[in-house]
Amino acid sequence: MADQSDPLSEELLRTFGAVYKGLRQWVRSHMGAEPGMTTGRAGLLLGLLERDEPVSMSALGAARDLTPRSMTVLVHGLEKEGLVQRTRHADDRRVTLVSLTPAGRALASQQLLPAGKQAAALFGELSEHDRTELLRLLREVARHLQLRGIDTPLPPTAARNAARATSQRVQPGGGPRRRHDDRAAGHR
Repeated sequence: MADQSDPLSEELLRTFGAVYKGLRQWVRSHMGAEPGMTTGRAGLLLGLLERDEPVSMSALGAARDLTPRSMTVLVHGLEKEGLVQRTRHADDRRVTLVSLTPAGRALASQQLLPAGKQAAALFGELSEHDRTELLRLLREVARHLQLRGIDTPLPPTAARNAARATSQRVQPGGGPRRRHDDRAAGHR
């Protein structure tokens, strides 16, 4: 593993930081007029909507890289607004589970999910090839972070499965043939 930097790598880091900041602003601008909605709160509500079952606060916090205290503050605020509810795990009373209330489910599915799709449309301005390559490169950066002990869980998505499917070609014999760039789709 190379831990030495070079000017191009340093420029990449600075550019990535600037793009990250811009993307957060772009996403926030599409969240709608819901007072007090932040990307963190929206991400938590959308994560609960996606899982569609109660999730432990520790698992939610770990997925969002939040301390237990920050997670408690975040969940408390959403609970106070009637968007989530906390319950104790049936088998382990030490575990607190978080789930969406009907109001939280409605907000997440009717406002936040469509807003996220509008925000994601920014990437539609890139060609399909460029989007696929960007996704491959970001997964490769995540892999290098993981090699250095940095947990970078990537979400399982339909886009990743679609990229995997398009990275395979069908041979005349009917079976898929791996292309040389299949590692871009997660094949090793």
